[in-house]
Amino acid sequence: MVYGNPGTNGRAIAYAHPGALVVAGRDNYADQVFKDISAGGGTVLVYLDTIINNAHGRYQNMLINKSACGPAVPLWPGNYQANQWGKLNDFRVGGVLQAKLKSVLETMVAENPHMAGWFADDLGSRSWYPGIDWSTFDQQAYRDGAIAIAQTFRHVADEHGLIFIVNGTWSANDGGGYPDVAQHGLSLADGGFVENHDSEISFFGPYAKSPQWASQSAVTRGVSFMYATTLTRAGLAEYAGSGCYAYVNMQFDYDYAAPWTFHATALPSGPRTFHATGLPSGVSRA
Repeated sequence: MVYGNPGTNGRAIAYAHPGALVVAGRDNYADQVFKDISAGGGTVLVYLDTIINNAHGRYQNMLINKSACGPAVPLWPGNYQANQWGKLNDFRVGGVLQAKLKSVLETMVAENPHMAGWFADDLGSRSWYPGIDWSTFDQQAYRDGAIAIAQTFRHVADEHGLIFIVNGTWSANDGGGYPDVAQHGLSLADGGFVENHDSEISFFGPYAKSPQWASQSAVTRGVSFMYATTLTRAGLAEYAGSGCYAYVNMQFDYDYAAPWTFHATALPSGPRTFHATGLPSGVSRA
């Protein structure tokens, strides 16, 4: 995860290898180091949050405010404060956001040939926001809207040979997986992100192993790529040692890339190397 200036400490360029993956932020995605990572065979995902009404960054602004892609996106009825970063967008099926999203994604692809896909932040089948009482919320509308967003990501990703991973839960019978609500996982996404859930591998191990992940991806074709960040070295070892996660970083600050040396010292099995995974390293289809 690299949301700040990737050139300040030289860490990001260490990921310029096949098999490496980095997530660029809202306004640094076009920095030269990300192009160099792509040229070196690494996979660069670009951040986009469709759920929270925070217009910081070119593509967030294009999606949320009035732009060439369409009118401004309204808030979800009820004016819900989701978290410290903003209120809840109205992403219900048939709404403005759903109509604009494909145009925004296509613009991102056209302007960033080095990108390999998206990091879809906050995209899950249920809300965990402290400002929303899930027990009284319109749960079906939330789930249906999240599925429709994921379908648009999948359509554009398949069109250009790209991937996307989601930072939001798709848990069996709790929001529910897709298409089977009784299974973990989102068939439309190439993987999911687990953020700072140290000591919770008993849940997130089976969650990651669900065969429902990526089963509708024309790019990874049922092979999912799960990604976890942890706050402790014990958490890093726990997730990396589970055999369920393709990418694990101990990362305290998303402004900077996690140093690759964390991988070399966290586990007792010796130095870490990158291994080619077959993930895209840029836009491959016009």
